[in-house]
Amino acid sequence: MKTRIITAVVFAAIGIPIMIFSEYFIFPLALAFLSLLSVVEMLRVCGIHKSYLVAVPSCIIAAALPILASKDLSFIYVGVFGDSYALSYITLMAIVFFIFLLYMAFAAVFVRGKLEVREIAIGFMVVVYLVTSYSSYAILRYLDFGHYLFILGLLIPWGTDISAYFVGTLFGKHKLIPEVSPKKTVEGSIGGVIIATGLTALFGFIVSLIDKGVSVNYLSLVLIGFVLSAVSQLGDLWASIIKRQYGVKDYGNFFPGHGGAIDRFDSVLAVCTLLLLACWIFPPFVAV
Repeated sequence: MKTRIITAVVFAAIGIPIMIFSEYFIFPLALAFLSLLSVVEMLRVCGIHKSYLVAVPSCIIAAALPILASKDLSFIYVGVFGDSYALSYITLMAIVFFIFLLYMAFAAVFVRGKLEVREIAIGFMVVVYLVTSYSSYAILRYLDFGHYLFILGLLIPWGTDISAYFVGTLFGKHKLIPEVSPKKTVEGSIGGVIIATGLTALFGFIVSLIDKGVSVNYLSLVLIGFVLSAVSQLGDLWASIIKRQYGVKDYGNFFPGHGGAIDRFDSVLAVCTLLLLACWIFPPFVAV
């Protein structure tokens, strides 16, 4: 417990300033580091980190794409793929992923069977899921009112995790999916969704009090909180089932007492892309 507390304090001491100055290049740079770390962790757990034909390009993409999500570097692709920063970046990301897939297909052919289909499938899935999540979080920060929106990317999943833990501890009687996560309960899961949804609405109310230039769409905000709270739990369970399948306790030890980057951000990663789409289509904050 002491180790977990010390790690949490150090993490907060580093993370909070990054969040405060998230409009600057330091934010996508931090996300690029976490993206690279997460990809390495997943490749190692799945046993393909030494398959260099997959691992090396995976790591390059993991580090490069979140950095390119910085608006400071958007001049590279905005204008080439359209005038919209977000749409241009998403187009760039899709092209990179497609080229990566073609590369692995050609590599599998020319190394004459030394690269297994399993390695190709896992490598591609790992890169697309993790890098898209981190990149989506970066893009979210640069949308209108992004300084509020990207807080939701942490508030919803972490609010769900903490609420589910305490509700499950106090009232949990029915196991959710014991084969995947023995400690999670149905009561905790439901309580997590309800409380996280309430926290999301409360956050919107606080924003309306401190920023008179913002109109809060509470219907959109509540729906986002409700759906993404459930999705965050799915992301947590998905990360857990992979660990169980490969027989590991944690994805890494970068955060002592907490595990690796994926252990710390599994629920956050699950919601980032959906949160970006939801805030894009049904913005919870609009200008007055």
